[in-house]
Amino acid sequence: MRPVDEVTYSRSVFWSTYKQGILYDLEFNRVFDVLQIIMRHPECPSEFTAAVKGIFENCQLAYCIDTNGPPTILPMSTRQEGEALGKAIRTLREAGLEGAETHLRKGAELINQGDWSGSIRESIHSVESVARRLTPDSAKTLEPALRSLQERHLIHPALREAFSRLYGYTSDEEGIRHPLINSSDSPSGRDEAVFMLGACASFASYLWRVTQESDG
Repeated sequence: MRPVDEVTYSRSVFWSTYKQGILYDLEFNRVFDVLQIIMRHPECPSEFTAAVKGIFENCQLAYCIDTNGPPTILPMSTRQEGEALGKAIRTLREAGLEGAETHLRKGAELINQGDWSGSIRESIHSVESVARRLTPDSAKTLEPALRSLQERHLIHPALREAFSRLYGYTSDEEGIRHPLINSSDSPSGRDEAVFMLGACASFASYLWRVTQESDG
């Protein structure tokens, strides 16, 4: 492969020169990184992003492309799960909860990179971000915020307990709250990371919705 400054600039020459190195030689997650960088470029045509999104859907990949905000490749187990995740992120974006949205998008990117523990951390941070926004006087951890929301009758005690246990899992599990030196030693895997991404996105948007309904 020749350096880019030694190649005559044309789409056909560029494609024939770099197709092998990008599409065939890179690991799939690195290809996703390249695609995401291209789709997020200010000069990227919307038709390109729409075409890539359509290919993902037609090929029924275990990933989808969310275009509500910066184009982001999201992992999913089913198409319905991908749509639910995209809807939850859109709710947070429209509510102005940029912190929670950013954590979720970062969590998705880390799954694509194979960093399961890092993704789980980002997912739980998204819920912490929303909970602290709703209860600014609570401590900077999730449990006091959830307790405050329960006292305001905004969430059911059983639901609060369920998510508290999930939060406890992320705090206790080695390699999640306290990253291991060798991340490959972490007991967390892709399934756990994808589950936590979807669960945290749904719960974060749920917390916002019930609070707004209560205030309304």
